[in-house]
Order: sequence, then C-alpha cells, then structure tokens
Amino acid sequence: MQMSNPVQLSFFQSMLPYFKASIETGLKVLLETKHLYQNVKIELPDNGIVRQKANEVIRGAKQFQDAEDPLGFYDVSLSKIEWKIQNPHEHRYAIPDSFSGIMNVSIFFVPPTVKLFCRTCKRLEAYNFLYGNDILSEYTKAIELSELENQQVFSLTYQCQSCKSLPEVFMVRRNGMKLVQSGRTPMEEIEVPSFLPKEQKKYFSDAIVAFNSGQILAGNFLLRTFVEQYIRGQSLTPNSQSMDLLFSEYGEKLPDDFKKRFPSLQSVYDRLSNDLHLATASEDTFNESRAEIEKHFRARQVYEL
Repeated sequence: MQMSNPVQLSFFQSMLPYFKASIETGLKVLLETKHLYQNVKIELPDNGIVRQKANEVIRGAKQFQDAEDPLGFYDVSLSKIEWKIQNPHEHRYAIPDSFSGIMNVSIFFVPPTVKLFCRTCKRLEAYNFLYGNDILSEYTKAIELSELENQQVFSLTYQCQSCKSLPEVFMVRRNGMKLVQSGRTPMEEIEVPSFLPKEQKKYFSDAIVAFNSGQILAGNFLLRTFVEQYIRGQSLTPNSQSMDLLFSEYGEKLPDDFKKRFPSLQSVYDRLSNDLHLATASEDTFNESRAEIEKHFRARQVYEL
C-alpha cells in the first residue's frame, strides 16, 4: 500500500510492533488449535493504545499544518496493507526515520514456532518455521486489482524440532484481518487417548478432524466406523452382516458390573447410525458419542480387559 502522508506514515511506524505481534499471535492460534477451513480474526491493539499513539504522532507533527487524525487511516486502510513473511536469515524491513515522497509500506511478520502432533514422534512436538512465501504476490502485482489488496495466500514450511523428518507445509489464506487454514500436507493427524485400540485409532482421529473442519456428518460416519471396526475385530466371525449378533457376542465378554456402569458401544453405534440415515449432522450426537466411546475404553483399561 502506498502512503504519501507523513502523519499516516509516522503513525504506521509507531504501530508496527503491535501489528506484527497481533499477526504472529493469530497465526500461532490458527496452526495449533484450528483445522481445515477454520479461521481466526487478527485482534488488534485496544483503542487506548491506538489513541495514545495517534496523539503522540499528532503532537510531533505540528510542523505540518492541518495535520489530520491518523485514526481515519487506521480504520479504513489497515486491512489493505500487504503482509510479508520474514524468512530466517533475511534482513528485516525498515521504514526510514525521514519521510520523502510516496512510499510503499508493508507489515513484516515472523511465523512463530508452534506445537503440533508429529506422526513420526507420535506426540506433540515443537515445530520450527523454515520458509514461507505469498503465493499470490506476483499475480496480484500483475493484474493490479484493488479488490485483491487484502487477499493473500501464504505457504508456510515447518519441521519437527525433535525428529527433523520431512517438513510439513501449511497453506493459509488471508482475507483482510482474517486468516483461514486452507490446506496442509501431509494431512493433519490428531493425538487421541492412549487407551483407545491402536488398530482403529485413525478412524477416531479422522473423525475429530472432519468435525472440527465443519464436516459433521463425515465425523459421525467415522466415529461409527471406529466402533464397527473395533467390534468386528473382537469377533470370531468378523464378516458377519448382523451387527446385533456382533454386539451381543462382544457384550458376553464384559463383566456385568461393567455393563451396568459404563456406556454401551451398541447404543453409541445406534445413535450414530440414526444420525447418518436421517443426514441430521448433529453436533450433539458427535460430542456425546465421542465422550461415551472414550469413557467405555477408559473403563476397559481400569478393568484390565
């Protein structure tokens, strides 16, 4: 974005550390806690800090007659300023102390170290940022469309600090002050409780990813798949077409006290099946089923089954 007003430029310069910190904090929240197609809105400094900086700039700009209040610029133009990634070993971008003529301004930020589940280490690990770029930068410069001023797509490469295996790449789309997680390779894997059966853990993990990505019906299907595949794995006739028979066989292996006190996998399966048949995509069904599955298998661990 171009600036030719010395008051605006001075105000922007004084706010740079706050802008940078807000972007980096938002990006950390996005990568650590959000999933595919979820987003975070970048939270900017409170009005008190902004007003304080604006007043300081105005007091220092008395040599400029009729110095305008830079808050107008802040409200209207901030989301249109280009954000740029500062890669390791690259020089920081600096706005000169003296102002002369028209100047292109940007906000440089450093993608933070994040904690992610490492499929190699099988646990949460710190991931270092290696390299990033704006995929759309050359395109937007070439066509010069004003409506794309606040549209950017960042490619961010990270590597596990522990195993230093093949790096993982995120795609993050910026729309004004919003960041959206738009892709990841390899696909995300969620850490699930250790007491769940190892052979079916992937269905449970994928169910959570689907649910957190807004695909509720798919999440419910994967939870039901988890239950069904586990029950089949416990049976002497795993290919049986009668789920009632398979659940009955499984129930006979459980102590009576266990069956009275803890959730039944058959009731979970039936609830999920009903949601799928009606295509309800109920979030309550997912959350209740997930909780009962975890409670059931935690109890199996306690009972040493």
